[in-house]
Amino acid sequence: MQILHRMDVPNPSETIGLQIVSSVRRLQSQQDPDPYSPTKGCLDRRYWAWKLVDYPEATFQRNVQPLAELWADPQSQYYQNTQLMKAVLTGLDYATTIQHDDGSFDQAFPQERSFGATGLLLYSLLKAHKLVRKHMDSELKHRVENCLILASDFLCRRGEKHGLISNHIAGAALALYICGDYFGQSRFTKRADELLRDIVSSQSEEGWFPEYEGADPGYQTLCLYYLVQIYRIMPTDVLKGALDRAVKFIAHFLHPDGSFGGEYGSRRTALFYPGGLASLSKEFPMARSIIQAMCRSICKEHTITLYDIDMGNLAPLLSNYVCLLQSNVVDEQEQVPLLPWEQSSVRQDFSEAGLYVRGTGSYYAILGVSNGGVLKVFDKQEQRVLWDDGGYVGKLGNGTLVTTQMTIPDRPCTVRDNDIVLVSKFYRVLHTLPTPLRFMLLRLLNLTLMQNVKLGNWAKRKLVRMLISGRREYELELQRKVSFEPVQVIVEDRISKSSKLEVRWLEFGRKFVGIHMASARYSQYRSANQVLSVPQIDTEELNQQQHLAVRVVIEGSHA
Repeated sequence: MQILHRMDVPNPSETIGLQIVSSVRRLQSQQDPDPYSPTKGCLDRRYWAWKLVDYPEATFQRNVQPLAELWADPQSQYYQNTQLMKAVLTGLDYATTIQHDDGSFDQAFPQERSFGATGLLLYSLLKAHKLVRKHMDSELKHRVENCLILASDFLCRRGEKHGLISNHIAGAALALYICGDYFGQSRFTKRADELLRDIVSSQSEEGWFPEYEGADPGYQTLCLYYLVQIYRIMPTDVLKGALDRAVKFIAHFLHPDGSFGGEYGSRRTALFYPGGLASLSKEFPMARSIIQAMCRSICKEHTITLYDIDMGNLAPLLSNYVCLLQSNVVDEQEQVPLLPWEQSSVRQDFSEAGLYVRGTGSYYAILGVSNGGVLKVFDKQEQRVLWDDGGYVGKLGNGTLVTTQMTIPDRPCTVRDNDIVLVSKFYRVLHTLPTPLRFMLLRLLNLTLMQNVKLGNWAKRKLVRMLISGRREYELELQRKVSFEPVQVIVEDRISKSSKLEVRWLEFGRKFVGIHMASARYSQYRSANQVLSVPQIDTEELNQQQHLAVRVVIEGSHA
């Protein structure tokens, strides 16, 4: 069965174009324009203007890519714009001044020498350079090309050691493929082949690429953006199959209210990067369905858009929006396959990812078993969220904040008929914040031991464990049974604890993030206007009896 997605938004290209214009104006204010400044071209305003940070974040220079793309696009209002050209050239110039001698760049802290940041920045710098190189003087051209070669050499020698982050590897592989061709260096192409093999071999049969410890639909759309461009360079059947599986996986995480992804993903992101899917829309019917639906959502601001994003993610999202407009699919009104949520009934188990999707004529629900029972339920008739539960969070007698929202991809669960039963321990919430003392210690390490790349990678692994993947569990346990009935979703929880543990307060039914993730927690238009009731937990009874039962019925509209 197919459906025609009516945009019901006048001039969607113009609506999305306005977001791009707003972002370009913001970027122009982020960049140091002073021709006499030592930071001329720097895009980290915190550094050059406010002077609140002690180093410039190199990844902000990625923004030269969308600026160059808009400058070179005859359909863009910025076509051949002198001011934009100056911004690109000075941005490229500044990037060469903050590169380490080994070819690497810093993102999170000085002397980081980040593989991921270097790979993603290399791609953006190379793309911008190729578009504007005819307008460079010979000195700048030489410095930029030397910068690109040094960065490529670094990627050939190093790898990302603190976690498996597929979108970083895909971005690095794409940059190396282009650099290998541009500079005629087979060693770059060979390294790109290795990285691509790693990505494809790590893909689950369910269609997802690992992001740290599991599947994250949001970052999968960014990974897809890079992989699609590799596919255009070298269209193999193996890569085509991987893209097909990835698209079908992503389709399940578009929600009836226009939102996408969220707290059930390994990185909790709700960002949607449209560029890769737009580029695939002519070849993959489901990609076309996703793009038509998400274009409508972007135009109505029912998902996170350029208006909501900060500088940390502006460059890749803006480049994706430019790619979306340049693909000429925004205004299309074609017959496309039904998305999973539009189908009268859906039952899809992504058991390796710990994600379970259920839909009836009344509701659409996603249960994140891997994240301790995160549950989202949407009313299909009214296209609104009914239940947005990030899991349990509470405070112990000693003041420790604990939660069930911890990613464990192989968390066991029992699936039978219409029921799913899972068991989750409670873990310490990973909300470590910077302090003057911690910053002082970190900078001492940055300036001494962490100048050694191996020691720096060791320190990053420790930081990831502290902020994202560390698991300190407590003698407090949740057994959750979720029953998916025709018009209802019934949640039956049993909480048990040891007699030694005191619980001050405990609640669930709220949207929250239990780990450090800078790319999560962006505000969304639709959810911001809805306040869902939160069940009250009787902690006095729990402390006395050592166990407590809670039951919630989530009612959808009758089909």
